[in-house]
Amino acid sequence: MDLESAVLDSLIGSFSGKGAHTDAERLLDGLDWKLAGVVPPGVPYSILQSANHIIFWNGYTLAHLAGQKPKPPEHAADGWPGPVAPGSDEEWQAFVRAYKASLEALAEAARARRFTEIGRERTRLDVLRAMGNHASYHGGQIALVRRMLGAWPPPGGGDTW
Repeated sequence: MDLESAVLDSLIGSFSGKGAHTDAERLLDGLDWKLAGVVPPGVPYSILQSANHIIFWNGYTLAHLAGQKPKPPEHAADGWPGPVAPGSDEEWQAFVRAYKASLEALAEAARARRFTEIGRERTRLDVLRAMGNHASYHGGQIALVRRMLGAWPPPGGGDTW
C-alpha cells in the first residue's frame, strides 16, 4: 500500500469509526428519540446537541474545502446550534441521517486525495485529519452519555469496556 492510500484509509477510519474510533455508522442507531434530548447531571450537552455540533462543523469544513468562505461562528456557543431535544422520532431520525451524511461527505472529500493542496493556511490533509479527530472525540462523548442513560451499546454492538 502506498502512503497516499494509507492516509486515505486512516482518514476514512476516523470518519466512519474504525480502529480506536467509535463506530460512527451505528453510534446513534437504536436510541430512543426522547433519550436523545436528555442532559444528564454534569453533562453540558444532550446527544442531539453533540450530533448537531458535529453536523455543523462538518458542513462548515466541507464548505471551506469546496473553496467557499463560510463565516466562522462569533462565539464557541454558536457552533452548537439547534434544539436540546428532538420534537419527535421523525425529527430525530432526520438528525441521524444528517449526521451520517455529513461524515460520508467528509469521506468523499478525502477520496479526492488532494491532500497537499493548501487552503487558507493549512493543507486539506490537516483539515480532514482535524475533522476526523473532532468526530471521534465527540462520538466518544455520545457513547459515554448513552452509557450513562443505559442505552449502550447500540444494536449491532459497540465497545463496552
